[in-house]
Amino acid sequence: MTYPDDESDRTPTQAELDAMDLAALTRSSTESHVGYPARQTAEGPPPAALVRDAWVFWWIAAAAGIASAVYLLLNIGSISDSLQQRLVDDIASEGPNAKAPADQFNGLAHFLPPFMLVVLIVLLVLQYVLLRATGVHHSRNSRNIFLALVLINLVCIPTGMDLLQFAKDAPTMVIVGWIQFGALILAALCTLRPSLGRWLPPSRGLSPVKAMRRDGSL
Repeated sequence: MTYPDDESDRTPTQAELDAMDLAALTRSSTESHVGYPARQTAEGPPPAALVRDAWVFWWIAAAAGIASAVYLLLNIGSISDSLQQRLVDDIASEGPNAKAPADQFNGLAHFLPPFMLVVLIVLLVLQYVLLRATGVHHSRNSRNIFLALVLINLVCIPTGMDLLQFAKDAPTMVIVGWIQFGALILAALCTLRPSLGRWLPPSRGLSPVKAMRRDGSL
């Protein structure tokens, strides 16, 4: 800012100083963005790993899960009776060391198969909702919760087959169960592909190292 000759020694007012600072900041901001393209805000369409591959494997797993659910529903009475008899035989084999009466297992044997049926259906429904939400809402959290439910499902499959003795009473359902197990693993791996990781928004979680640096510990 220039002044007339008779005012060259005049001290600038605060308003003039503020205007000079604002102009300098504007020039600095403009120069810092020269040569840099505008930030891409649109994430683009979801990758094939999500819209195709993950869905193909998940639908295979869902079909196997539905087959297991139908088998449980149609044979729930005989499955419960078989489970009760097995629990009674296990207690009887302990002889004098048995600490629980045989009647105590009647309710447990007739509760577990229906409960397992409900859990199976609920897991399938939630996985469908979360996998769809991952693509529709561009949500990393939905993907992560989907993976957590897949992990729970993977634990339940061999546990349920062993508890209900499918290997002895229904060998075909063992094959169906392991098909579901493998397809779920493949579906989960598809959602962990780098192309999907780049498409999803960055994680907002704060790592321990960043937290320590923020606190001044590092």
